[in-house]
This record gives sequence, structure tokens and C-alpha cells, in this order.
Amino acid sequence: KFSTYVGPKDAEILRRVDPKLDQSIDWGRWFGFLAKPLFYALRWTNDNLAHNYGWAIVLVTIALNMLTLPLRLTSMKSAKKMQTLQPQIAAINARYKNLPLRDPKQQEKNAEVMALYKKNGVNPLGGCLPMVIQLPFFISFYTVLTVAIELRGADWLWVHDLSRPEQLPIRILPVVLIATQFLMQRMTPASPGMDPAQQKMMMFMPLALGFMFYYQSAGLVLYWLTGNVVGVLQQWLTNKFVTGTPANVIDVKPVPKKKAVRT
Repeated sequence: KFSTYVGPKDAEILRRVDPKLDQSIDWGRWFGFLAKPLFYALRWTNDNLAHNYGWAIVLVTIALNMLTLPLRLTSMKSAKKMQTLQPQIAAINARYKNLPLRDPKQQEKNAEVMALYKKNGVNPLGGCLPMVIQLPFFISFYTVLTVAIELRGADWLWVHDLSRPEQLPIRILPVVLIATQFLMQRMTPASPGMDPAQQKMMMFMPLALGFMFYYQSAGLVLYWLTGNVVGVLQQWLTNKFVTGTPANVIDVKPVPKKKAVRT
């Protein structure tokens, strides 16, 4: 004798039929430990608070941003400190101007910059921390929207199915996402010593991100857009109330030019 279940991989139904059947849902190899709790958090929020999976995504995303707020604030404070160091970084760069990349003095330049960062308590990689934190949750949201049958056909405002891209001639969520990405990029302090040409290239990143999200499911775009809105608010508060620690002034003397000697 044996029993057979024929039906959708609805987590609640599977659990009622046999708790072991819950293992038939593939939540991903690497981030399954995040995707599965994330799905149950979305379902609980939908059933008890929002009564809509779109608003559940918004609320869960806000909650995740609040949980990671201390790390994000540390990153923002580090960026503000780096902004105060820009004149000194520029002065160091001026001292080693026009040096070939393989010149041994390049190591001296890097050592001076790192010493300046250390003296002022700045982590040059701190600005990458929010993106590193977001990536596992992004992959987990993608997995949930791909796997969870409960989100198939789930609507939100003008979106008819959160598990698919918007069915509009011009998709609204990706366009708004590009606008918020531009806004957040303009509000974020620039890294000291960044070449102006690199800064101009960075302005095209929101367009590339928007192009990538234009063909993704509306629920995934809604997750990233909500994170952007929260990030803009946090950055505005940081810029308004958090000031960078005054940097230690370095007296940089210009390197005298060698006079040409005729022979």
C-alpha cells in the first residue's frame, strides 16, 4: 500500500498531507536557509497584517532594512568621513602625479592613503557593505517568487501577478526604481580620489540596473524599490544629522620641479 499526492506545491497543503512533503519544495542550494523563512514571513504578514502579498513584500522589506540598519549606518558614517578626507586624498594624489602604474612609489602612495584611513577610523570598503547585505536577500526573494505557488496570480494595486513582469506598455515599477536609484546615488557621498570620468560612468549604473529589472517579476522590483525608498530616507537623515569626523590636516608641500640642465 502507498499513498500519492497530486497537486500544487502549496506549503500549507503539503504540511497537512505529510510534513515530509515540505521537503519537495526546492528553496535553492545556497540561500535556501534564507528563502524558506522569508516565504513564511511573507505568508504570515499576508495572513495576519497586510492581507495582500504586495504589501507583505513592502512590510517585510522595511523590517529587513530596520534589522540591518546598524550596519548601514556604520557604512554611511564611514562614507561621510571619507568625504571629509577628499582634500587630503587629492593632495596625496598630486604628490605622486604622473607616476607609472608599476613605479615602486605607487606602493608608498597607497601606504599613505591607508595610513590616513586608519588614523581617521575609515574603512574604504565600508560603502560596499549594504550591497553585500542585500545580495543574499535579493536571491532569496527571487527564489520565493519563482518557487512559491502562493504568489502566482497575487495582485497589488495595478499589478495583476507579482510573480511575473508588469503587463503594461511601459512598466511603472522599473521606471520609478531608476528614479530612486539616481536620487540615492546623488545623495551618497562620492569616494575620495575617484576620477571624474569614473563618476560620470557611475551615473549610468541606475540605467543598467533598471534595464535588468525591467524584465524581472513585479514582486522582485517591488522589493528592490522599497529598499531604495528606505535607503533614500536613511541617507537623507544621515546627511542631515551625521557629520563626518574632522580629518587630521596634513601639510602637503608641492614637489619642486627639476630644472632642465643643458649639456
